[in-house]
Amino acid sequence: MLQTLRKSASGIVAKILMALLIVSFGIWGIADVFRGFGSQTLATIGDSEITVPEFRELYQQRLQQISQQLKRGLTPDQARALGIPDQVLNERLAEAALDDEARRLGLALSDAEIAQRVQDNPAFHGPSGQFDPAYFARLLRANNFTEARFVQAERGLALRQQLIQSLGGGVEIPQVLKDAATRFESEERSVNYAMLTTAALPAAADPTDEELRSFFEARKVAFKAPEYRKIEVLALTPQSIAAAQTVTDAEVQAAYDANLSSYGTPERRVVQQIVFPNDEEAKAAAARIAAGTSFADIAADRKLADKDIDLGNITRSDIIDPSIADAAFSLAPDGTSGVVEGRFGPVIVHVGAVTPANVRPLSEVAAQIRAKLQLDAANRMVGQKYDEIEDERASGAQLSEIATKVGLPLVTVDTDIQGRTPDNATIPTIPGRSDVLRGAFASDVDVDNDPVQLPQNAGQPGGYVWYEVEAITPPADRTFEQAKPLVLERWKQDKASEALDKMAEDIKAKVAAGTSFGIAVTDAGLELRAANGLKRGRAADGVPQEILNAVFDTPNGGVGSALAEGGDSRILFNVLSVNVPSNATPNERLMSDIRQGLENDLMTEYLVALQSELGAKINRTALDQIVGADAVN
Repeated sequence: MLQTLRKSASGIVAKILMALLIVSFGIWGIADVFRGFGSQTLATIGDSEITVPEFRELYQQRLQQISQQLKRGLTPDQARALGIPDQVLNERLAEAALDDEARRLGLALSDAEIAQRVQDNPAFHGPSGQFDPAYFARLLRANNFTEARFVQAERGLALRQQLIQSLGGGVEIPQVLKDAATRFESEERSVNYAMLTTAALPAAADPTDEELRSFFEARKVAFKAPEYRKIEVLALTPQSIAAAQTVTDAEVQAAYDANLSSYGTPERRVVQQIVFPNDEEAKAAAARIAAGTSFADIAADRKLADKDIDLGNITRSDIIDPSIADAAFSLAPDGTSGVVEGRFGPVIVHVGAVTPANVRPLSEVAAQIRAKLQLDAANRMVGQKYDEIEDERASGAQLSEIATKVGLPLVTVDTDIQGRTPDNATIPTIPGRSDVLRGAFASDVDVDNDPVQLPQNAGQPGGYVWYEVEAITPPADRTFEQAKPLVLERWKQDKASEALDKMAEDIKAKVAAGTSFGIAVTDAGLELRAANGLKRGRAADGVPQEILNAVFDTPNGGVGSALAEGGDSRILFNVLSVNVPSNATPNERLMSDIRQGLENDLMTEYLVALQSELGAKINRTALDQIVGADAVN
């Protein structure tokens, strides 16, 4: 969870910032050892101070993170050999340098802006997708953060970002660079090409056992069984708890009545209306209609055209004014209302043709409605279930026990990191599959892992997945008999690859000897294809993407080849023409990338100059005591 908190301060500017900080301080290093400072001062840069307790905590956190990734403790010597002390110190000195400069420039951020920044951070959003104060507080407590301490860190990051962002404004790309990039981006090429697939190869004879065994012995490592892990998985999604939600028949009826249009075609009516300027004229017209004058004659007397009175063939929901809607949909066909008090004045409504509603009966859609209401209720219950599961985990319960208590299925899989079982089958579908496998293979037996939070957006229901590693089967050599099916498959792949390469080289040789590319291709029994207007990095109909890089690396008139379909096929091509349009316009995305690169260079230079100006001093004795005596086991 500490990573979640650290990521909360991340973003593209923060990532660029840290990369630049490490580069700049890596160039200049750390200045003189200082003397005469307090025993609790580890380093200074400008007016900023880094204390011994502060650095010790940061250093221990970094060691713990790396130890968890390596699944073993680090000795002080190993940590120093990896350069961890200097990395942590350089990062903190870089932050302090920018903090010092931000103070000198008088940069500030209000409490309201900081609060909004925290609330907008998706790392602190709950199952609803909104900021969750309880979840935020739980994350802080779990990582020994107080709210004040986190807000202080967030404020510092925001000010550093302000400072860095201000440097990049107004950077202009030189015209010569812009022109060169535009030519590179807009260049077009036309080619003839052919696909070489295994279908074009003659059937290969099956290998003997001796050939297979020799093939196996030469590549024994390639057929080694990978590491397998037995993983228990508990998934909490709206779908997994929907069936347990109670929905009454009355709730189903109410949902049906409120959404009739969703279950068929709603009633439509041809509606006309006359809006009068005052009640007197409206009442007079209504009296004439009651005496036998038609609605159309009233409209004609008022010199109203059809477009002035027609609302069209509409449904009730199409009418904004509820009073008009009630009147229009209560009249019989060819009926005319009395005076209706509308939003914009008194109205008389006339209804022409009526198309009855065609709605499926409740009996046909009740199950569908009930399932949707259960899913809606389950969405609201996910947060509560999450808290129940986390409370059980905090009390020491295993996933198997928790699954029984909360009524969720526990899935156990024996898998490699690719999601394949020992018999090479695919494991059952698991929500967040790739994240679960990646996390499980970075964890260990009896390690308490943070749950995977599933995305909640269009088409994604959200939720959480917990996992525990129950057992680890280390990689092991397979015997020839165990690996024989895999060996045969690999042997066939290698032979097909060799045959395709030979076919491609034979065609190239014929072209080099004077045969045209088209004839050489058709003589080999291949289909000659054409592709025009190819551009770098752009998809083209019918043209494999694998061909593009090779095409633009081949001179005009040249013949080249490339792998295709993951290496299972080959592409041969002949570059027919190269063209750079004279009226090409710059690609704004490319220009943006170039501008970002120039801004990065500028910011790096600024940081180097800032460090040189402020100077950094360290207490080597205190640093050696921290990194020489502390270790994580």
